[in-house]
Amino acid sequence: MNTNIYTNVPFTVTESISNANGFLLPHNLYNKIKTVASYPIKEFYLQDAPDLSDVKFKMHKNAFIDDELTIQAQLIKKHDNGYLVNVIVTKPKPITNHHETICSALFGVTLDKNYFKETKTAC
Repeated sequence: MNTNIYTNVPFTVTESISNANGFLLPHNLYNKIKTVASYPIKEFYLQDAPDLSDVKFKMHKNAFIDDELTIQAQLIKKHDNGYLVNVIVTKPKPITNHHETICSALFGVTLDKNYFKETKTAC
């Protein structure tokens, strides 16, 4: 299985997912990154992908209303009967050409081989 699968998803902080002071609420970001973390896994399944288990979630900095974030999810390595998905949320710094990390997460998933999509090879 190819473990170089990754996804980049843009995400804008809005008033509806922020508190009264304009800070992004961590539980809203967590819900979004958990959804994005499932994207690299979904391509292996004909039906719904298995649930992700929490391994690690850490907020590094705050995000504010109108911040343009990027959620990056990557299938990184196999463990026992499954894989890990590494997620990093970044925000571009206005003056420099760098991105700062808003949060990071690591999710685990156990893959059931009975539900993999069949791949066909050319003869």
